[in-house]
Amino acid sequence: MRQFPVALAAFAVVSATAHLALSDDRNANDATKPGANHQLLGELAGKWNYVLKISPRPDKPPIETNGIVVRQPIMAGRYYLADFNVEMLPGASGELERANFQGKEIEGYDNIKQRFFSVWMDNASTSVTVFEGTYDPRSRTFTYTAETEAQPGKRTKVREQIKLIDGDHYTLEWFEEHGGREIKTIEIAYSRASQA
Repeated sequence: MRQFPVALAAFAVVSATAHLALSDDRNANDATKPGANHQLLGELAGKWNYVLKISPRPDKPPIETNGIVVRQPIMAGRYYLADFNVEMLPGASGELERANFQGKEIEGYDNIKQRFFSVWMDNASTSVTVFEGTYDPRSRTFTYTAETEAQPGKRTKVREQIKLIDGDHYTLEWFEEHGGREIKTIEIAYSRASQA
């Protein structure tokens, strides 16, 4: 007879206990359910076309390409899965080359930490990048921060700003810290794809 894994059993007990503790406190918000911040992320659900401007070097003009992203709710709106596809990206020469770049991002709002988060992965590496962020309702802007490690021991602080323009448009700006100075290296303009 197969034994139920001990770690899994312990996790189930802890999870159930935490859920019961939440359920017993009738004055506490139910941290297990999606709320207004999840609905806010839901405004970005759908299919989007985008124009991507990449600045590989500060002394060179940005290189422009385009792609498609599809964002959809998963797990009853607790999280949002975004699928990115870009056919052409700048190569080592600085010219556009066929890349067939694919990326996936899981976005959400942690009711316990009261922070937005996203986890990014793509077919150009074996690493993931974990972001935490906030939302400013006055400017309708998400601000995420993280640290990337493209090479062992070479870490770069990054900041990402997503600004909601209206129901059919939003923008993204990506900043990297180099030599103690923050530089914008990516700018993306998104337009909701027409329902043809």
